[in-house]
Amino acid sequence: MGESPATGAYSTSTPNLSNFVYIYDIPRMEKKRLAALLEANNKWYDLGEKQMGYSTAELDGMQRCCARNNRSPAEDLLDKWGNYNHTITELFVVLSRERLYNCMELIKRYVDPRYHMLIKHTSGGSGGGRTAELATFSGADANNNPKIPFQNCAHKVSPPIDKVAHKPKSSPVAADKSANADGNLDDLSSLIPKISYEELAAATDNWSERNILGKGGFGTVYRGVFKHTSMAIKKIDYNKVKTSEAERIQLQQSFNELRYLNSCRHDNIVPLFGYSLDKEPCLVYQFMPGGSLDKCLFARRPASPLTWKERMNIAVGTARGLQYLHTFSDKPFIHGDIKPGNILLNEFKQPRIGDFGLTRQGTPHDSTMVVSRVYGTRPYIPKEFYHRRELSTKVDTYSFGVVLYEIGTGLRAWDERRADKHLKDYIARAVHDDVHVSELMDKTLPMDSDGLHCCYNLLKVGHQCTADDPKQRPDMVGVMWHLDKA
Repeated sequence: MGESPATGAYSTSTPNLSNFVYIYDIPRMEKKRLAALLEANNKWYDLGEKQMGYSTAELDGMQRCCARNNRSPAEDLLDKWGNYNHTITELFVVLSRERLYNCMELIKRYVDPRYHMLIKHTSGGSGGGRTAELATFSGADANNNPKIPFQNCAHKVSPPIDKVAHKPKSSPVAADKSANADGNLDDLSSLIPKISYEELAAATDNWSERNILGKGGFGTVYRGVFKHTSMAIKKIDYNKVKTSEAERIQLQQSFNELRYLNSCRHDNIVPLFGYSLDKEPCLVYQFMPGGSLDKCLFARRPASPLTWKERMNIAVGTARGLQYLHTFSDKPFIHGDIKPGNILLNEFKQPRIGDFGLTRQGTPHDSTMVVSRVYGTRPYIPKEFYHRRELSTKVDTYSFGVVLYEIGTGLRAWDERRADKHLKDYIARAVHDDVHVSELMDKTLPMDSDGLHCCYNLLKVGHQCTADDPKQRPDMVGVMWHLDKA
């Protein structure tokens, strides 16, 4: 897709959505036009504070820095949010919440048409607009995780479980109906405590903003105190979901997570304490005071960086949890979205794998299966899954390898500012050029022999895990063994 004409108009032809997924995929001139619209009346500031999770201090600092460097603060905001791998679809959703419909019109051709109904079309530029009569749309992630939308791209909707490509495809609605809600509850209610919505509201001070741990496209995670115990409560916000189809998909995703978390009890998997479906689906987990690995690695002002010993323990513990998922049953469980944001830490920096909304059950002997939809987070997805929809446990192995690169280098999996934007390509170039590990290791930590040894092992195992050929990747049992012996 070429740049827009110099007249300022942009082509209305429909692009290939799989080529325009993340905010950094938006063509440069269109991003500049979007930034110019956001600059009017400082709309970018409200968007950053209310919808993107930035503090006023961060936004003020951004504004001062841009003023000194003669840059657009709105464009800087888009770049910064985009560097966290947020998608164009997520941007489309948060723009709709601020009623920035002119901005949405600018990028809507990069968003699946099922989302276009979020744009309110007004008559004569005044209020009283009507919602476009378009197809329904699917829900987005509830943990602020960037996803790739719809059929040929990764997305955090709960897909029809393991539909093989040559079989007739069913719609998300049909898939949900086949997994009847009452049937799921009958299977689980005797095993998982059911907690009333009112009790969860009380536990979170009526869903107070002070207790928010993270926000996503259609949901929020809160910290709450229930029965004198700190918990993390994931709540799907139906007031942000405008169609019954999206509600059913969100509900099915909640059941998916309930099923798999109930099946998998392990020291390195986040424990599920309960659930509620009285008004809005809520899942209740053990609260992890150490936060996510993502925040520990990439926080703007971390209290103290993770030590090399802590990093290796996190890598080993996560590998141990993954190998358990892959081996405890005759059919492996494939997590499908391994990344630092889904690795949570307790007060002792011990890791727990969370967010099982995209988990699927594989085939006996872990033979590759072709599925009808791709899902997950793009920088962590191997080519055989993204391009050919070939799913096996080696998809998790690849994702974990990228995480090992992030742990060792302190760099994000994708950074638009790097020459090699994908961290995998950055490491591959370093291996080819025989770069010393001291030039790759996280510079926030002291460079000593223990650090060099630890970083070398993290990157070496990560390189094995991210082999382009899935047959060349080790299984997670082998990965755990290699890291444990490092």
